[in-house]
Amino acid sequence: MFLGQLGKWLLGLLLLLNIRAFPTVWHFRIFRPLIYIWSSHFFFKIRAIFMSKSAKENAFERWINSLTPVGASPFQSTLFRSWASIDESDYNFHLSNSSYAKALDAARFKLACHLLPKFIIAGGVIPLAGTHFHFVREIPILAKYEVRVTLGAWDEKWIYIVCRFVTKGQGKNKGSSTAKKNDAEISPSFFHAPVNSSGVSMSSTPVNSTTPVPPTDMDKLASKLLSTGEPDGATLHTITISQMCFKMGRITVPPAVVFAANGLCVPPVSTSDTPTPEPYSLTNPPPHWDKVKPIASTLHGGSIKKLQAFFRGGWKELPEEERWWQEAMGGVVEQQRRQNLQVLDMLRKGMEGAREMR
Repeated sequence: MFLGQLGKWLLGLLLLLNIRAFPTVWHFRIFRPLIYIWSSHFFFKIRAIFMSKSAKENAFERWINSLTPVGASPFQSTLFRSWASIDESDYNFHLSNSSYAKALDAARFKLACHLLPKFIIAGGVIPLAGTHFHFVREIPILAKYEVRVTLGAWDEKWIYIVCRFVTKGQGKNKGSSTAKKNDAEISPSFFHAPVNSSGVSMSSTPVNSTTPVPPTDMDKLASKLLSTGEPDGATLHTITISQMCFKMGRITVPPAVVFAANGLCVPPVSTSDTPTPEPYSLTNPPPHWDKVKPIASTLHGGSIKKLQAFFRGGWKELPEEERWWQEAMGGVVEQQRRQNLQVLDMLRKGMEGAREMR
């Protein structure tokens, strides 16, 4: 009797410790931001049942605008928080290599829902073409960690998402010393695993290098963008770069079009009359927002169907001088995009070149 009861308790404990590996749990973690949008939309429709058509259109406009980051920078970051559960850790009691990819699915989707709600609501998808991992140090089992997700750069087709896995433990006053320590411990080469005289490190824990590896031009460029120090003193564990694109059906949509249609834009330029201009927002929209309204706003003749048609190729019909998304993504945004792309596009070219290797 006692052994039977003990067996039940152990089985229950085993199931509890591995609950995040249960069916549909992964899906919930991934689609949690989208579930929030869906549920919010559902409750909106319930509240709007007895509204007049004009009141319903106004209410829908307020709801969708509450999700849209009008005036935000495309380089804005989001946070995804998780922890190294038992089922996601390996025999070394560290977060397993495959679990980083699982966390990235949720982290990238959260960024998409945060920055691009109109594209998501219109039925757009963001397929993944590849991910590059740079393991710096392990994340111990049961440790809490953050994934700091940032849009790194884009071109006419691809976007590059930079994710930094970090843990907190040091005080903020230790930020500078932590960054220096991180820089000192990491092999100077960003694009391959740290090595020593015995060979290549194949685990997520880097092997200390006994022979310094001279940095290449590629490494020098990468170090400017992908610093190993965190401003708040958090410990950096892994950096990843994901290559993705935007699709509406089978049609590839240029990133700049998607960003500008969701309200992302360059900040207002200061002048002698307005040395500190008011940031763009819904109450102070950027100049290009008046071009988006006839496409996406029900109050201005737009609709979800019109937005879908625009993403599917309607943008091609506009002459070059009327392409408002170029102005929205110009200025300092374009300057930063070009600088970051010099580093991040090297990964794509390197991986495409590897296809020819036999």
